[in-house]
Amino acid sequence: MKRLNAETFRRLYLEHGPRAQGFFMRMTGYDRELARDLTQDLFMRLWAKRDSYDSGKPFRTWMFAAAYNMLKNEYRHKTVVMEYADSLDDTEPVIESDAIERRELEQMILDAVQKLPQQQKAVFMLRYEEELTISEIAKICDIPEGTVKSRLFTALSAVRNYCKTNE
Repeated sequence: MKRLNAETFRRLYLEHGPRAQGFFMRMTGYDRELARDLTQDLFMRLWAKRDSYDSGKPFRTWMFAAAYNMLKNEYRHKTVVMEYADSLDDTEPVIESDAIERRELEQMILDAVQKLPQQQKAVFMLRYEEELTISEIAKICDIPEGTVKSRLFTALSAVRNYCKTNE
């Protein structure tokens, strides 16, 4: 196992920090400040635990496992208010009706995902937003691959039903 030096860790932070912050943003209902704080805390913890990193394994798996565990603790200790920032600002030009319908569908899906239980939401975000494999998610969440698949199936069914009932 090779130790992470400061320069290597800095490069890893620059490469993976934005993805970690995006993950935290989506998981906290787009609370930008909380996502920044969690990202900073995540990388401080990773630096402190750098001796436990196995350089033979992908850094992002180690990072997302730590991020997932931080979120579990965050949910355990306080309730996170889930709100989405309004994605349209006043200066945006008028959009065609197809684009408006697509935006409405995307917002409906995002609303449905925010209503999922934390465990389902986490695997959904890791799979569809972070584009991680089933096996990577299983390692991150420390659960069997079958459980990941089951949670994804249940999450997708819930999102589909939410969208059908809110058309």
